Amino acid sequence: MILLLGAAAALALAFDPPDEARRLLAQPPPVADTTQQRQVRVEVFEGAGPLELRLKGPWQVEGNADPGRIPDGSVLHARREGERVRISWPTGSAESSEAVVGGGDRFCIGSKCFRGEVHVVPCGPGLAVVDHLGLEDYLRGVVPGEIGRKLDPRFFEAAKAQAVVARTYTLRSLGQYSGKAWDLRDDTRDQVYDGASGEDTLCSRAVRETSGRILADSGGHPIDAYYHSGSGGHTACIRDVWPQKPVQPYLCGVADTAPDGRAWGGAAPTGSWTETWSVAELNQAVRRDLSEALGRTVDPGEVRSLRLEGPDSSGRATVLVVEAKNGTFEVTGDRIRWALRRHGEGRPILRSTRFELRREGGRYVAEGTGNGHGVGLSQNGAMGRSWAGQSCAQILSAYYPGTFLRNLP
Repeated sequence: MILLLGAAAALALAFDPPDEARRLLAQPPPVADTTQQRQVRVEVFEGAGPLELRLKGPWQVEGNADPGRIPDGSVLHARREGERVRISWPTGSAESSEAVVGGGDRFCIGSKCFRGEVHVVPCGPGLAVVDHLGLEDYLRGVVPGEIGRKLDPRFFEAAKAQAVVARTYTLRSLGQYSGKAWDLRDDTRDQVYDGASGEDTLCSRAVRETSGRILADSGGHPIDAYYHSGSGGHTACIRDVWPQKPVQPYLCGVADTAPDGRAWGGAAPTGSWTETWSVAELNQAVRRDLSEALGRTVDPGEVRSLRLEGPDSSGRATVLVVEAKNGTFEVTGDRIRWALRRHGEGRPILRSTRFELRREGGRYVAEGTGNGHGVGLSQNGAMGRSWAGQSCAQILSAYYPGTFLRNLP
């Protein structure tokens, strides 16, 4: 990927960090300590049927003595029996309300392999596998899945910024699922986590060089470190995207453009986009998806027209007005993306709410920029800034003004 070369890059190389960046740069990087990592619980599998895990290295079943030792290379079988979990391996078996297997090198589910300790728990009608591992090891499997693998070294400062933000996000997420056996899921509902299989040399170095570093607010507390793929030229205020969430001063929208006026990261494939639907097709789709977008069950009847209201200060639509047989419905903020789904496998949600919608004869056309909810760090923007010579601290200060880099307590 080539981002913002030429005059914009030359100007950005002379970027003078604001006061926030100078504060961020004040602390030297801590020495990495991999011996006492905070523990993270990540759900890496959920399913109804029996499960097979391939084990690398010698493992031990918690609560068992000699029969609980599992030889290197064994396949562990797990199945649900009532409210308990039964596991078996070539030389033994065990049953408990939560099967715990640890001490080995890697465990694999399908093509993915993970570091850490295996916890198999009842979940719904089947089982869930929860990976217990240290925070820094977890981040080694997160950063590449979020910022990208096999990156050009000129994106290294963006990878470091991603590592700091992902670490901060993780700390704020611990215990978020009350009553569940995990803190985070392994997909975009939290952070993409591909385990040891997804690790990447440059991203692992970024995790190591930022070890223990988080972003904190003026009170020293970890911030709400939201991030997204691309801002389209301006990040969003949290109150406009998620009105139900607390407003934070560091999550107000900021301009995300280079000195030449182009969006940082605008050269990414999703920097600008166009979607088209036939009128009948989109009206039918909105009728089907409106309940999910609103978060409540509705029966709009035949959809007759669609229009947008806004934009807000970041250029994003604020309301999608759906005129239908059974009334008028308003979808607000980021939920607009759930009402206007794209073509393709799984009918993905609209890339962003930074778009215009118009009707041209028998079709609707949406033209927009950016990708994601727009709050906090723009990953493509961070990559453009890094390519142009900005440091990790400069990148973070741009997207989270007024915050501080600090070491984990």
